[in-house]
Amino acid sequence: MPEPAEQQRHIDRAEQLESVARLTARNGQRGGERQALLFEGPEDIGKSSLLSEIYKRHSTNGVYFVDLAQTVVEHDVLEALSMQARRQDVSVQSYRSARDRFAEGFRSIQVDFTDVRVRNGAIQLFAQGEDRQVRLTNLSDALLDNLVADARRPVVCLDSFEACAQPMRDWLARRLLPNLLSRREVSVFLAGREVPRLSVPPYSDVVHTLVLPPFDVAAVRDWIEWRGFSSLMDKAATIRETHGGVPGLLAEFFACHTEPDGTAPAGRNGRED
Repeated sequence: MPEPAEQQRHIDRAEQLESVARLTARNGQRGGERQALLFEGPEDIGKSSLLSEIYKRHSTNGVYFVDLAQTVVEHDVLEALSMQARRQDVSVQSYRSARDRFAEGFRSIQVDFTDVRVRNGAIQLFAQGEDRQVRLTNLSDALLDNLVADARRPVVCLDSFEACAQPMRDWLARRLLPNLLSRREVSVFLAGREVPRLSVPPYSDVVHTLVLPPFDVAAVRDWIEWRGFSSLMDKAATIRETHGGVPGLLAEFFACHTEPDGTAPAGRNGRED
C-alpha cells in the first residue's frame, strides 16, 4: 500500500496528473476516451510516487492499489482487491461465493483409474473439475462485477509490473487488464519499468502509455523550497544536471544534505521508483 499522505509530498508531474484527472472525470462513454494510463520508465524515475499520488487523490472514492512486487500468484491480486473492497464497505459476496465454491470443488476431487496415465514410468494425474484459467476468469469476473456495482467508479492502481514472473505478466496483460477495460466504469493506472503492450484495437483507443521524463529545474527548485534548503536555491540547475533529474537520486542527495546552520531536513518524498 502507498505510504500515508502525511509522510510524502508529490513533486511535479503536473502534466501526468492532469491526464489522470481528465481520465477519471470521463462521462462513462467509451467513445475514444482514455480509460487506462500506463506509466513506464527506469528505476527511480518516480513511477511508484506518481501512483501513490493518484491513490491519495482518490482516497474518498473507490480506489485500489496493488503492489505487484508483493504478489506471487494471480489469486494474490484478486485477494488484495477483495480485501481493499471490504475495507471500503464494498460487498464482494459474489467473489467470495465463487471462491468458496471452487475451493470446495477442489477438496472434493476424487481420483479413479480414468484420471491416471502412466508414461515412461511416471504417473500423470489429471484433476477433475474446472481448468485453472477458467477458475481465474470466473473469479475475476465475479470480483469486478462486485466492484463496479458500487456507486463510486473504481480506480485501480497496479504498481511494479516488471516484478511479475512471466505467467503473472501474461495473465495481467491478456486476462485481467482486458477484463478491467471491458467495464467502462473502471479507470486503470499501471506502472513499471516495462508495461504491457496494448497498442492494438480494441485497446488502442482507451489505453495510453506515458514514458515518465526526468525532473526539470523548476521541479528541483520546488523540491528544494519544500525541504527548506535555502542555501541550495541558486544551485537548482547544477543539482538537476548532476543527478540527471532522476527523482530517486535527488531524494538521496536531499536526504544527506544539512543546511549550514544545522537545520535538519523538513520532510521526505517517499519511494521514487
